[in-house]
Amino acid sequence: MSETINYDIPDGATEGVHALLHAVREGREEDVPELLGPLTGAERRMGVPVLKSWRKITRDNWDDGHWAIRAALLVAGAGCCTGAAAAAQWLASGDLRASYDPSLVLEALGDRDPVWLGQVAHRLAERRTIREAEYSLIAQLVHAAGCEPPTTDGFVIGWERSIPGRDRTIRDRLRDDPFLTVMVPRLFEVPEAGSDFEYSGGDTVGWPDALVGLSEEGLLSREMLVDGCLSRLMRGGRLGIVQGFLVLLTALDLTEDERAAHTLTWVRMVPDAHALTVARAQEALAGLDEAGRLESEHLVETSRAALSRPEKKIVRAQLTMLDKAMKRERSRTDELLPMAAEAFGHEEHSLQERALALAVRHRKHASGAVLAELAASAGQLSPDLRRRAAEAFGDVTAGEDTGASAAEGDALPPVPSAERLDPVPPTSAELAEETGALLRQDGTSAQWERVLNGLVVHAHADLTGLRAALEPVMAQRTVHWQADYLKQGLAIVVMSIMGTPLGNVSVTLEALGHQCPHSALRSVSLIRAAEAGAWMSAAPLPFLLATPTWSTGTIDPMELVARLAAYEDSGTEPGQADFDQALLRLDQEVPPEARAAAAKLTSPAGRRLAACLTSGGLPDPALSRVTDSRPKSPHLELGVLVRTEAVPGHEDRPEPFRSLLGAHDPKGISCRWSWDVECSSHALALLPQHREVIAARMLVPFALLAERDDVGRCTPVLPTLAESGGPAGPATHLLMAYGLGARRVEEQLFAVDAMLILAARGQLDAARLGSDIAELTGLRRLKLQRIVMALREVVRSGGHATVWAVLSAALPLLLAGAAPHGLPAVLTLAAECAERCGARGTPPEINKLAARSGSSQLVRQARRIKSATEMPVEEQGDDLVAVP
Repeated sequence: MSETINYDIPDGATEGVHALLHAVREGREEDVPELLGPLTGAERRMGVPVLKSWRKITRDNWDDGHWAIRAALLVAGAGCCTGAAAAAQWLASGDLRASYDPSLVLEALGDRDPVWLGQVAHRLAERRTIREAEYSLIAQLVHAAGCEPPTTDGFVIGWERSIPGRDRTIRDRLRDDPFLTVMVPRLFEVPEAGSDFEYSGGDTVGWPDALVGLSEEGLLSREMLVDGCLSRLMRGGRLGIVQGFLVLLTALDLTEDERAAHTLTWVRMVPDAHALTVARAQEALAGLDEAGRLESEHLVETSRAALSRPEKKIVRAQLTMLDKAMKRERSRTDELLPMAAEAFGHEEHSLQERALALAVRHRKHASGAVLAELAASAGQLSPDLRRRAAEAFGDVTAGEDTGASAAEGDALPPVPSAERLDPVPPTSAELAEETGALLRQDGTSAQWERVLNGLVVHAHADLTGLRAALEPVMAQRTVHWQADYLKQGLAIVVMSIMGTPLGNVSVTLEALGHQCPHSALRSVSLIRAAEAGAWMSAAPLPFLLATPTWSTGTIDPMELVARLAAYEDSGTEPGQADFDQALLRLDQEVPPEARAAAAKLTSPAGRRLAACLTSGGLPDPALSRVTDSRPKSPHLELGVLVRTEAVPGHEDRPEPFRSLLGAHDPKGISCRWSWDVECSSHALALLPQHREVIAARMLVPFALLAERDDVGRCTPVLPTLAESGGPAGPATHLLMAYGLGARRVEEQLFAVDAMLILAARGQLDAARLGSDIAELTGLRRLKLQRIVMALREVVRSGGHATVWAVLSAALPLLLAGAAPHGLPAVLTLAAECAERCGARGTPPEINKLAARSGSSQLVRQARRIKSATEMPVEEQGDDLVAVP
């Protein structure tokens, strides 16, 4: 491809500059340093504009022939820049530094002053676009300059990753490294530093042992290592980082004096540090307390923080620490025993029970004032524990947080209202700015639709002015324009406006003829964009018909009637794909005045719209659940999916709409799926009043990602799904179940929000969701501990009755066979919700479990549910009433 592109050398170039530029355009990177040597400063400056223009050419060409040219450009440009700032900016170019040899850059800069080289090194290290991959070049520049190394985050990470090697141990390489004393303190400050610390043990002497060993040799300060390690652990971070610094802390093996000197540090770790760090802090504080070196005020402060944390191990460990402290010194009881009440309001029933047992055990050594305080705090306990507390401390008043009245229903957050799409940007300049932003980065479906319509509107009003406004956007054109189908669609329209060949964006109307149900999701948007672009060369449309009224993708029927009437008045023929998409977006609630206005339309499109509004629009397809229980099939075992039948009349529509509305059999998939296309708000906006059609397709990537425990990549779409229109059927509820079982809390929260939206809209089928959770758990697609974590968020939002309805449907199925891991937590949450919402009626399976002998957690929680659901409501709390 490089032979077809002109890398022209100016006629006025000197012989030396000509030879340099010729080597660059032939990709002879290794010849560039030698050709730079004889050039004067003026000659080097002469070459810079040419190299910059060639660099723009390479941005749009990423075939194999241009990789060598880029490498040569990087070396030549660095050598031709006479200023340190300009050289650093050139070397930091993201489009050039994909492949180059740092030694050639050093050779090209070999005649520069050391101070200049040092300035380049530091300026390069300070740039935000620099990654740790550039460490080698910057380090060589520093060595050549003989200056202090930079300490930026990227440089520190690069230094850390450059140390391990096969030829020598980490300790030996660190001992001889000139940057040692400057870099090591920064390891405790850079967020991602220390990521390899956890990989130590066995015959491998890793970073922790190496650092401790060097401190023993006197090359590093032990005090610096201890202080740095503890401060880094206090800041937290991802699991791998925390584990690594805990390995270092173990290797340091702090003495009792060192642990005592950092008492306040241990105490301050407890409220917010990672759970593993808190456990280590508790261990250190417990040892100090046993040695008589921990003040009661510090134990009180630690307890208050630890007992408020959600982690059961931390709470149990702190209650044990309090128990031992009071046993050793009875005189501390009045000071320490009130801390047990901090756990009375904990979400975990077993921890409430343990805290109450601690208070009861030590009450005989407490004063009357402390007992009164415990009695006052006991109102936070679950109803069954309040009765025990009353026996131990006297009258107990129920706390204020006893749940919402079931007669009034859950106090759920209000339903979010759909937002109207913002109008088209008023000026071409504003539109060009928004277009450039969407071509560089991801945006919402509403933003894409608004910009697409804006390009059509402004092209119709002032094509020349729009072209002028888009010139800067075209100048910044990069390979990112082809990153996904939405950017490709905008690129088609932009380049059509500019009269520029589509180049590598190869999507055309003809290329979209062959479809499957999955590629149709992508192709609808692309064919609309290609259609809009095709009109640019003839007569741009005044506006698009399919632009949504609301952010969900839905179009107000009255608004579409008005748009089509304006088309008729101006004699404009609608684009076929645009009009087909508009009909699929119509709100199913059609006011009579919209039907009356549509009946007055005279064009073929107008008559079609009138018929659509009269008939009630697109019908919902028939749905059926299917279970793929094949053991490790060629696809993977997909679990529970949903098949959608074809929408009546789909065969009369052109592609890709025919495939979009055609039958979807998830067990017969023969094409490739793409989760980022299907699991997106843009896909839902194609059929905003028929969410089950899109949700059924989403189930395939959800199920496949669940197999890899990575379903969280899809969950951000769930709130949009809940806000969409149409029935919330089996596919929607299965997606909700998958989302509640996502691996990370922040991923689960999308499912929680979606569940709350459906519940507030009266569209949540709690029994269906509960049975889905049980079925997917049985297929090992969900982990109950995660489900409980997610449902607790629903409870915190006021959804006690909602969660009880879900779990009361799930428990009979979960109890039918071997108890799955995490079942006690489910029963505990169900018992709490039953008590809080005044539930009535005990499932037979719970009665059977409650009748068993023994005192296992399962049996105890089953008895608690039975007691709550059979108890007269007035005994559960003054503000509770029975569920009707």
